[in-house]
Amino acid sequence: MKVDQQRVAKKIREIRTNLGYSMAQFGELISNSPKTTVNNWERGINLPKEDKLKKIALLGKTTVEELLYGRPEEVLTNLLKDHFQLQVNPAFLQQMLAFLKQQKVDVYDEMTIMEFLQGIMDSGMLVERNDPYLTYSKVEGTESLYTAAAANDPLDSSPRYYAYVDVKNNRVHLLPYTFAKRQKYLYHNLPDLTNQVTIDFFTRAFPLLGIDLEKSKIVYYGINRSNENLDSIEYVYRKEVFIFESNVNESKHLYKPFEIETRKILTYLKAIK
Repeated sequence: MKVDQQRVAKKIREIRTNLGYSMAQFGELISNSPKTTVNNWERGINLPKEDKLKKIALLGKTTVEELLYGRPEEVLTNLLKDHFQLQVNPAFLQQMLAFLKQQKVDVYDEMTIMEFLQGIMDSGMLVERNDPYLTYSKVEGTESLYTAAAANDPLDSSPRYYAYVDVKNNRVHLLPYTFAKRQKYLYHNLPDLTNQVTIDFFTRAFPLLGIDLEKSKIVYYGINRSNENLDSIEYVYRKEVFIFESNVNESKHLYKPFEIETRKILTYLKAIK
């Protein structure tokens, strides 16, 4: 990965000035480097050696990689722009970074990142469209629980669902969000996943969750409007026809916490009738 010496120079200068050191004082801290050496670093004439980079990064409360190449967001943005001529929205970018972290992929490993980007490029994920789609944000302190909100929706960008992502079994569980603006509607109206626009709405970000669309299943937690019973359905993707088909009687794959929450909402809705 190429180092932009002028960017590094600017960052070193920022670290020094933020700490309130003169060039001479800063040099003393960095292995007794002379003022002229610090001056050369800050002018981008040359780079500090590895041991000195580590000390500078430590003083700046950053990493050597971030000092040399920029923040992960910058690295990914530049790779997308330089190699794929693409620019993605910030929420999508954060999802990509979260997925890389989950997969233990080093964002500064350029070839691995390029292979990853090419993979989701081939899946059509990086084609920016203006229609709404769900973006998934991990709930802090959990491994597999997310909130899902609709990107590109000017009327409602707040969370709509909780999502439990079962990567091992390629299954995503969707429960209407507790404080969703249209919570009752979301419970009573199970999605039509034979419609390509609807499918894309739910699945466009699946690769960033580690979910393979062709093997994917969606379990939707709803309430039957007519008989007021739990109406949770598992949808299975059929790659031959590019749609999800429902297993109406499927119940063995329910995620227990979502089932319990749905029953609580069911009781609440009955009580306020």
